[in-house]
Amino acid sequence: MTQPASGKRRPDSVQQLVGFVNGHLDPGYAAAAARREPGGKRRWYDSAAVVIGAGLVGFVLVVAYVSTHRDAPKAAQVHDSLVDRVRSAQQTVDGLGGRVNDLQKALERAQASALPAGDLARGLDLARLQAGLTAAAGPGVVVTLSEPAAPTASPTPGRGGTTPIGATNILTDRDVRSVVNELWHDGAEAIAVNDVRLTPTSAIRFAGEAVLVDFQPITSPYHVAAIGDADLLATNFAQSSVASRYQTLTGVDGIGFSFADAEHVALPASAPVRVRYATVPRHKRGHR
Repeated sequence: MTQPASGKRRPDSVQQLVGFVNGHLDPGYAAAAARREPGGKRRWYDSAAVVIGAGLVGFVLVVAYVSTHRDAPKAAQVHDSLVDRVRSAQQTVDGLGGRVNDLQKALERAQASALPAGDLARGLDLARLQAGLTAAAGPGVVVTLSEPAAPTASPTPGRGGTTPIGATNILTDRDVRSVVNELWHDGAEAIAVNDVRLTPTSAIRFAGEAVLVDFQPITSPYHVAAIGDADLLATNFAQSSVASRYQTLTGVDGIGFSFADAEHVALPASAPVRVRYATVPRHKRGHR
């Protein structure tokens, strides 16, 4: 190291800094370079270990590739088989549903011809209408609830709605139930949710990311159509706490909410239900 022109020796700290600048390489680099030189000492098993390791890695990759592509046709066959079974079952269900509708109409014609026109026939028609077993039409109100617009959503099939179900939902079965119960309270005579007619035994539940109405999945937007006195229904619903809550959520969470009266609302008949009869327990038959 050169001395300063004044002849004085630099302080140790300055010498260390100069040394760091001029000799910045770690001694280990020089030792590794010496081992790579032809005259350097190398362990005899270094090259063999590298070759064996590379061979093992390649073997594992080949086995994984072969196994994946070997099982791919089987997985595709299983998937196609399941799809065919689902489609076949759906066709069977559709065919049976059509058969049930035909038998229901035949039963109605037989009842109409067997029962004389009078109070009994009118009472039966009213009971069937209240039970949701016959289609209904008339003035009423339609309430619509919809999820806020999402930038991305994974499509999931569902009945009636036009918006696919996303990863998370703000609206659940409780929201649909609250609207339905309020409309019943306001004087509705018949109600359907996304063309699923409600009956006295209907249930509205939430499963995963889907709202189920009588075990039929429906998706947003939720259209709740009610038949009754249109002016009375619209006025009572507009003044209810349910309408106030969803009008607030429209501005806070961005959900869609609207309701309007309609001169003509058509509701389909419900799916056939199993008739259940009340029976008197044996130990009470002798007592009045």
